[in-house]
Amino acid sequence: MTIVLTRPVATVPSTVDLHLHSTVSDGDDSPGELARRCVDAGLRVVACTDHDSLAGYDEFRAAAAPAGLTVVPGCEITATWRGQEVHCLAYFVDPADATFQARVTSVRDEETRWWRTWFAQASAARVPVSWAAVERRFGPDRVAYLGDYLDFFLAAAGDDPRFAGYERGGRHDRLIAEWCRPGQPLHVPPPWRPPLSDVVAWVRAASGVAVLAHPGRLGAESDPGWAELAELGLAGLEAWTTWHDPADIRRTVDACEAVGLIPTAGSDYHGPRLKPWAPAPGLLPEAVPEPLAAVEALYHRRD
Repeated sequence: MTIVLTRPVATVPSTVDLHLHSTVSDGDDSPGELARRCVDAGLRVVACTDHDSLAGYDEFRAAAAPAGLTVVPGCEITATWRGQEVHCLAYFVDPADATFQARVTSVRDEETRWWRTWFAQASAARVPVSWAAVERRFGPDRVAYLGDYLDFFLAAAGDDPRFAGYERGGRHDRLIAEWCRPGQPLHVPPPWRPPLSDVVAWVRAASGVAVLAHPGRLGAESDPGWAELAELGLAGLEAWTTWHDPADIRRTVDACEAVGLIPTAGSDYHGPRLKPWAPAPGLLPEAVPEPLAAVEALYHRRD
């Protein structure tokens, strides 16, 4: 399990936002509602990048395009790189590419299987919760926000004294540490995730370009292998994002310049409830120079 961290509130508006989430994955807005928020924010180029799914693309585009927004088809694919979980943003992919759809779906299905197993463990621990109840609450064929799942679990536990001291609506650090770590009753081994090199190849085969999301979360001091990733076909690094402070942004831009990658901008907006430091689409920690130029550079980097 990963834990969402807080960041300072982003307040600088951009005309481009290539990292947005809807209720197709772990966002709070439907794809149509998300598009309307983008229109209200004055955005010009947008991408709905739900985790491991393109299912919201048609609804998002149908609401955004008539308002004059340019919609980039995309999604965010969970992968691994050098032993760490990473997220790869896929842009300009062909939404009708059946092979790409199947590959992305396989990642989401594995995540769904993991949560089914986790809730089965909870049921075995005598908490009255079932996967059918989870699907009724969050919808079928969807991987929602981790904290919402854990809040649902705690609500199902009710007045069970084993879980009475855990706060709902927070980061759930103590619940995860005491119940979900290896050796604990609710531990489930991590799900399979494809290597980042494979994901980059999937994206390129679908006529798209691959960008690594919020690379600053890999660590500020080490070299995560940017030159190697550029050789594998990665097109860019997300520099301006609500996960990065100004120092992270500078390091990412410098890394792009050093190895020939494109620095991109995306708020990673999920809704103000889930990410209060990213309260609206298009808000970033600092101004992005020539945001449209990065979009054009990505488009021309396609195979």
